[in-house]
Amino acid sequence: MTKPKAAALLVVLSMPFWHLGHPLWEVDDARYAEVPREMHLSGNATVPTLNGMDYIEKPPLIYWLGAASYSVFGVGEAAARFPLALTAVTALLGVWWLGGWLFSPAAGAAAALVLGSSLLFAGLSHMLTPDLALSAALLWATGLGLRTMRRPEDARWAAPAAWAAMAAAFLAKGLIALVLPGVWAAALALMFPELRRGFRRLLLDWGALLFLAVVGCWLWRMETAAPGFCRVFFLEQHFQRFLDTGKYNRPGPWWFFLATDLWGMLPWAPAAAAALVVPLASPRRSDPRTVQLALWSLIVIAFFSSSSSKLVTYLLPALPQQAVLAAELLGRSRPRWMARAGAALAAVLLCAAAAAPLAAGRVPGVDAASTAFAAAALALFAVGTLLASRGALAQAALASAGAMAVCLAGASRFEPQLSARPVALELNRRLAAAGPEETVRLVAYDRYLHGVPFYTGRTVDVVNWVGELHYAKRFARFAHRFGDDDEIREWPLDGERVLVTLPERELDWLVRTRGGPASVKDVVKVGPTVVLELAPTARPARPGSGAGPKPAP
Repeated sequence: MTKPKAAALLVVLSMPFWHLGHPLWEVDDARYAEVPREMHLSGNATVPTLNGMDYIEKPPLIYWLGAASYSVFGVGEAAARFPLALTAVTALLGVWWLGGWLFSPAAGAAAALVLGSSLLFAGLSHMLTPDLALSAALLWATGLGLRTMRRPEDARWAAPAAWAAMAAAFLAKGLIALVLPGVWAAALALMFPELRRGFRRLLLDWGALLFLAVVGCWLWRMETAAPGFCRVFFLEQHFQRFLDTGKYNRPGPWWFFLATDLWGMLPWAPAAAAALVVPLASPRRSDPRTVQLALWSLIVIAFFSSSSSKLVTYLLPALPQQAVLAAELLGRSRPRWMARAGAALAAVLLCAAAAAPLAAGRVPGVDAASTAFAAAALALFAVGTLLASRGALAQAALASAGAMAVCLAGASRFEPQLSARPVALELNRRLAAAGPEETVRLVAYDRYLHGVPFYTGRTVDVVNWVGELHYAKRFARFAHRFGDDDEIREWPLDGERVLVTLPERELDWLVRTRGGPASVKDVVKVGPTVVLELAPTARPARPGSGAGPKPAP
C-alpha cells in the first residue's frame, strides 16, 4: 500500500476543528451544549439538568468534558464543541493505530483518511451527541481487546486499557458499552480457537474490577442523589427505548442502517460495502483479521436494526472498523466491479447536483444561493467517490473535505431553520428593554427550542410540550414549569411580562385560545418560529365555551 500523503492526513485531522463556533443546531447540538453549561454554572457534577430541571437520560461523560471546557475557555459554541473535536481526533488516531498494528502502518494512515473524510463521521464531528464519544471509546476498547486476544503476551497492558476504554464508553452512553463488545469478543472466541487463550486473559484481567469500580461508583452516586435513577436509566432508557415502538417515536424499516451506511460512508461507499460483504460472505477463505473486524460492524448494524428506536447517529460505532477494512481493501486490490460501482454512484451524485437548483423557490427557505452550495457539495462528493474507487485515497479525502467545507458554509444560510440563536437574539432584545423591576417569563409553546436557555441565560417554561423533560415532570418541584392552554389563557399574571416562542403554524390557534388578536402583541417571525408577547386581557371562558380542545396534530 502507498503511504497517504501527509498533507491529506493533516487536512483530515484538522477537519473536526473547522468552524467550531457555528451556531448551535437544534435539537441535539443545542441540548448537549446547554446541559454542561448548567453543570458549569451550578457546580453540580452529579445530577445533570436541562432547562433548570433534572435530566438523567444519558451518562455524564460529555457533560463533564463540556463543563471542563467552559471552565477553561468560557461559555460559547466553540468551547462547547472543543471536546467533541478532540474526541473525533482520538477516534482517528485509534483507527490509525488499529490498522497499523493489525495490517500495516500505511493501512492505518489510510484508515484515518477514510474515516475522517466519510460523510457521517465528519458531519457528527461538528454536532454534539454522545455517539461520537461512545464510538471513540468502543473503538479503543475493541482494538485493545483484539490486541489482547491476538497477542496474549501484550495482555498485561492491553487488557486493562480495554476495560478502561469500556468504562469510558459506559459513561458516554450506558449499558451498550458492555453488551456489544461482550457479544463480539465471545463470538470471536467461538469462531477462532487461536483467540481463546487471549479471550480468557481479557475476561479475567484486573481491568474488569476497574470497570466495575468506575461504573459502580457513578451508579451509586446517582442513585443516592436521585433515588429511582437506576430504574429510569436501565428500564426506561435502555430496555423500553430498545423495545417500545411508540414511546420514543423513532421507527424505521429493517434496512434503515444499511441505507445509512451507504450514504454515511461517502465517498468510500463501494469499498466500505465490499469490505463488509466479502469477508462475511466467505469467512473461511478470507483473512481472519478482516472477518474479525467485519463481524464487529455487522453486530452493531444488526443490533440497532433489531431495535424499534432508530436514529442515524446510532450507526457511528460501526464505522471505524469498517474504515480500516475499506482502507485495507483499497490498498490490497480493487476489483473491477468496484470501479464501475464508484463510477455509477458518482454519476448519480452528479445528476443530483445538476437537479439541486430546481429546488430553489419550490422548497420553503431554499433559494438559489442555497442550492448552489448543495450542488457544489454533491459534485465534490461525486469526484471523491470516483477517485476513491480508483484508489486515489489522498485526492478522494481532499475532495470530501472540500464538500464538508461547502456544507458548513452553506449551513449558515439556514441558521433560522437550524438554530435557535436568531430567536434568542430577538428575546434578548425584548429582555433588555424590560424594566429592572419587571418579572419576565419565557414560554415555549408546542415546541421547545433547546438553544434558547443557552443564548439567553434564562430557563423557559413549556406549554403543550414535554419531550426530553418527561422525567422532570414527575416531580412536584417542577410542576409549575409545565402548562397547557388553561395556563396560557391566564397569563400574564399581575406584574409580569410573558414572552412566547412557538411554531408559526400554531399562531392562529394560540390567538383564538386567548380570545382574539388583542391578546397578543409585538408579533415577530424569525424563520419558522414566531416570537410574541402576551397582552393582558379579560380572562376568557374556560374550555367548552371558547376555542375548544386543541385538535390532534
